[in-house]
Amino acid sequence: MKYILTLLNLLLALSTNFAQSAKLWGVTSTDGVHDSGTIFYIHNDGTSFTKVHDFQSEIGYSFGSLLLVENQLWGMTRGGDHGGKGKDGTIFQINTDGANFSIVHYFKGMDGSEPLGELIEKDGVLWGMTSTGGKHNQGVIFTLSTHGSNYKVIHQFDGENGSQPRNALLYHQDQFWGTTSRGGRNNKGVIFRLDADGTDFQKVYDFGGSRGEEPESGLIFSNGKLWGTTARGGKNNEGTVFSLSPKNNQVEHIHDLVYPVLGELFHSNGKLWGMIALRGADNCGIIFNIVPSDHSYQEVHNFDCEEGRFPEGNLMESNKRLWGLTRFGGVANKGVLFSLTKDEHRFTKLLDFDESTGGVPYSTLVEVPGKN
Repeated sequence: MKYILTLLNLLLALSTNFAQSAKLWGVTSTDGVHDSGTIFYIHNDGTSFTKVHDFQSEIGYSFGSLLLVENQLWGMTRGGDHGGKGKDGTIFQINTDGANFSIVHYFKGMDGSEPLGELIEKDGVLWGMTSTGGKHNQGVIFTLSTHGSNYKVIHQFDGENGSQPRNALLYHQDQFWGTTSRGGRNNKGVIFRLDADGTDFQKVYDFGGSRGEEPESGLIFSNGKLWGTTARGGKNNEGTVFSLSPKNNQVEHIHDLVYPVLGELFHSNGKLWGMIALRGADNCGIIFNIVPSDHSYQEVHNFDCEEGRFPEGNLMESNKRLWGLTRFGGVANKGVLFSLTKDEHRFTKLLDFDESTGGVPYSTLVEVPGKN
């Protein structure tokens, strides 16, 4: 029995060391060498922050987050103010060892412009959206192979079927689901879906009124439903939390927000976690959770501005903690990187962004597992 317990403790220690060897990668939108943001990582024990890359001003900064596909990280920049090839935005990749940053695709306006969300991967194909550009200048859905070739426009938003998506697609049960921030019957945004092969686009819901308006965040799947948030509408006209049943496309109002949630919700410990960009005790933002089964709402942390202000990305989980970024606040008012324990709600500020590291991150951290 003693031998078994010793072996179990050894395995636990090894698994803990493996978890702590992971790196959390992210991007910033300002500062760095060219004042256009940076790519960075930090170990998931909160140590060893490393800046990996400084974005060139010609391609603009990255508004969305990175995507891990095998040993490469993919992302997009929203475009620069200096004209040239990168003015409409780009798709880029970088190795997980920090080497070989390269631009894989330059958006050209008619094939999309100003991507504000993230890429997702399905069967060796990257899927994404731009907020403008395309035939109607209302944004597009596109695909690109993970070899960096075969870029295709899959769908052109035209206003009636949605306009200006600002987030990522969600793959669920052989279909892609998403939201747009504008367009639709009320010009307050829509929920849509399309088949896994990119065909049969369908608008399934027009936002407007008490259930919410103008969703800037995407959807997640939890407890048999799709969940999301809006940036306007609801009782306070500051947005709502809503759910949608994929069986009948019925949308249910869950909670009225006191200020918009600009990132996606995150599911952990049987709860949906999110961040309100402002309000709270010091008007610097709130971390909250909602229990899907009974819709009970709980505020778990109020930012005090020195801890960070205006969280805009999503929470994520690594090493048994939740991790996130704020857009402003901290020592230099350029944002912070923090962690939060899920049970005790113990908040720890781990980094103050500055001119050297890069600042004002909009994004979500992405875990790159360590090697054995």
